[in-house]
Amino acid sequence: MPNIGIDRRSVLAGSGALALAPSIARAQAASGVHSFKLGTADVTVISDGTMAMPLAWVLPDRTHDAVAGVFKEAGKTLGAFELQVNVALVRIGGELILIDAGAGSDFAPQRGKLADNLAKAGVQPDAITKVVFTHAHPDHLWGVIDPLDGGTIFSKARHVMTAIERDYWLKPGVESSVPEAVRGAAVGTQRRLKELGARIETVKAGDEIVPGLSLIDTAGHSPGHVSVLVNAGGSRLLIGGDALIEPVISFARPDWRWGPDWDQDMAVAARKRTLDMLVADKIALLGYHLPWPGLGRVERAAAGATGYRFIAG
Repeated sequence: MPNIGIDRRSVLAGSGALALAPSIARAQAASGVHSFKLGTADVTVISDGTMAMPLAWVLPDRTHDAVAGVFKEAGKTLGAFELQVNVALVRIGGELILIDAGAGSDFAPQRGKLADNLAKAGVQPDAITKVVFTHAHPDHLWGVIDPLDGGTIFSKARHVMTAIERDYWLKPGVESSVPEAVRGAAVGTQRRLKELGARIETVKAGDEIVPGLSLIDTAGHSPGHVSVLVNAGGSRLLIGGDALIEPVISFARPDWRWGPDWDQDMAVAARKRTLDMLVADKIALLGYHLPWPGLGRVERAAAGATGYRFIAG
């Protein structure tokens, strides 16, 4: 991939950018809405809430002390693994595109805030022209379904997902292919995909959804996982889904295996490939679970350190 020529000023330009006065930044975090310019596109991050993940589930092969040691190297203290849920809304070329749809109100009490926060942002569901799913895990898919009336909340939108991802979750007995702890979630995902039915348009990694918005192969966390690359007037942003989940470990130790990954070896390869691309091509990153509002850049670790580091802002 050629060098993108992005710099921090181009990503952070505009009155709604990340280079906000502290009082404005706090107000946006409290509101669950954060907007900024990306070249010729407008991007809004909409919070769906937060989620907590037990350390034993996230990093089953690592001791608490080993994980704490990596945090100490990064100048941080290991606390609870509480992650944000940052849904991206991209206005580009006359399209209003939602990237993932949150968890919905029936998954966990601290999530399911997407609909309310879209309203705060002044966005009506019928205004969204496309919903693009990075993958079909509950916190990315379930929020698309209307909890009262059934069917999609975004009745005028095309719903886009890789064929690999859709077909995996729709196969009979899919729950037997996932860990016991998430078998109920697999059944729930299959039910929602069946409810969406023919509304789902299948694509593949490498496809361009609209001019300036294309899919990057980051499979491993799930079978057909993709990230979304936005190229707007020479400024580029990778909306990474779950390719990079946690702001310390995912970057400093990309070779560590994560319990939630469907194919752990493939996920490790995808993390390394994604990190290399972000650094080499100076692409900004918007992470679905990274600290609010999830936007930043990636650097190689300092001399003598391991891996990479995420720089928020």
